[in-house]
Amino acid sequence: MGNLHRTQIYIEEDQMRQLRFEAERERLAVSELIRRAIQRLLEAKTRSVDWNSDPLTKAIGKIKLAVTDASVKHDHYLYGK
Repeated sequence: MGNLHRTQIYIEEDQMRQLRFEAERERLAVSELIRRAIQRLLEAKTRSVDWNSDPLTKAIGKIKLAVTDASVKHDHYLYGK
């Protein structure tokens, strides 16, 4: 575990009761349970995109345009000026 930063948060009474119950059940400190929950949240937010299942990725190379400079002048073709 790296350097810890002390902070204070306010949580609902019911949430604290549930946290204490889970911490005791898992034989952890409430603070460790909270750190693990935060880590899972952050990992879920930063998960990499599965580009193979992205529909736009599948469209690459499938569309033929009349223009040859669309990658350079895409703003012009999408929005005008």
